[in-house]
Amino acid sequence: MARNNKNQFGLIILGNSGVGKSFLANILLDREIFKHEFSARSVTHRTEFQEITFDDHHYAIFNIPGLIEADQTRVDINKREIDQAFTQRPNSLIIYVFGQQNGRIRDEDVVAFNAINAAYPLNIESLLLVVNGLPATRPKNYEGEVMLMLQDIIQVPIAAERVCFLNHIDRENSNERQALRKQLLSFIVELSPTEHVKAHDIHLNVEEVAMLKKQIEEMAKEFNANKVHFEDEIRQQQKRYDDLITHQKAETESYHRIIERQAEEAKEMRQSQEAQVQQMQQQLETMQQEHQRLRDEMATKTKAEAQAMQRALEASNQAQLALMNKMVEIQSRPPTVIEQSRRPSCFMAGTLVRMADGTDKSIEKIQVGDIVMGASNQPHVVMFLDVEQLEGRYLYGINDFPPFFTSEHVFLTSDG
Repeated sequence: MARNNKNQFGLIILGNSGVGKSFLANILLDREIFKHEFSARSVTHRTEFQEITFDDHHYAIFNIPGLIEADQTRVDINKREIDQAFTQRPNSLIIYVFGQQNGRIRDEDVVAFNAINAAYPLNIESLLLVVNGLPATRPKNYEGEVMLMLQDIIQVPIAAERVCFLNHIDRENSNERQALRKQLLSFIVELSPTEHVKAHDIHLNVEEVAMLKKQIEEMAKEFNANKVHFEDEIRQQQKRYDDLITHQKAETESYHRIIERQAEEAKEMRQSQEAQVQQMQQQLETMQQEHQRLRDEMATKTKAEAQAMQRALEASNQAQLALMNKMVEIQSRPPTVIEQSRRPSCFMAGTLVRMADGTDKSIEKIQVGDIVMGASNQPHVVMFLDVEQLEGRYLYGINDFPPFFTSEHVFLTSDG
């Protein structure tokens, strides 16, 4: 019997061989799962995914073979592999990765995108275009020009928040990997999964690829020949992108400062709690001394006096127990931080958060005081949560962290 995929969601990474799909999937997962290497031939030959099931919801990150190959048999196999991903997770986010040569988008990547987009019309609400492996130093209006050029040759409306330009990094440098991950995730959180319905089979024959690449090359040449006439548009696109990146950086720095301030407040509150417990401990010791004094005096008292003292001792026991319970409650109570103005939450209902003990917990079940695992496998105490509703979806926030996505599918949601 076919599985019900209504409550299953995916993030499908598409693109030709060699553009870095497997590498980016591993970056998102924050661990080496999918094979990737520098090679003249494709490394991924079958659709791969990492899946996790929680509360009857299924999440998957897909790593799919590139579409274009030199052999038609391989192309046909790759078509079926792409179909398989869309069949398994029609409700998905889509990342399409473009490669580049000296900053120029590869013609074959545009050909493959157009073929896939024709077969499975991609929704801009769930689509992120990635230009991967760029040199850190590039022309000042590069992003604006590429966005305008892509919009012209793929006929998809493009906004700054839907195109992510990723620098080439040292893959062995953990700091650079984490920075790349944060950049990519800052774009992904703006997407909303949508259902992708197949319009027709993916049409692409090997003998047509050269002709289609030539068409794209001619379109790019025409764009470059005429771009002097729309330099203002390029500058406007570049400004939108620069403003977006500046806003993302400022927002991240702002919330880091908020976190630091709140951590300091939490420390002060913890110190206050410790002082309160110490005072209670002294009070308890005084009560215990008085309790022992009464017990010692009972032997010298009359029966009536002893009965009265026994009642006093019982009351003393109850008072001591109540005081000890209060001390335990204070010691286990997480510090309550006064909430500042915070960024909208970015964890959707159904999100799985990696706990410090290695288990996963649904965001709805996270409680103040829980210890969650953050970036670079650093534990963080949950000091506060917030819940908001946006367009019918419940969104959750933890400590105002920028999204740290420590569970491998934390950015996929059960509500779609």
